Amino acid sequence: MDSQQHGFKVGDQVRATRRRDFPHGKVMQLLDDGFVLVRWNGQLLETAHHSDLEALPANI
Repeated sequence: MDSQQHGFKVGDQVRATRRRDFPHGKVMQLLDDGFVLVRWNGQLLETAHHSDLEALPANI
């Protein structure tokens, strides 16, 4: 799935909509089947499905 289908691109700031312990992350890589690689708070890398993410303003 490319960024046209889900709207995210590398470098986008995101938050996990269902997990309060992941309030801020950055998209590091677009993966297959709607997943993206996210770096949370500059430390933890995790794959997340685009439907569980919400875009944040770029200046956060």
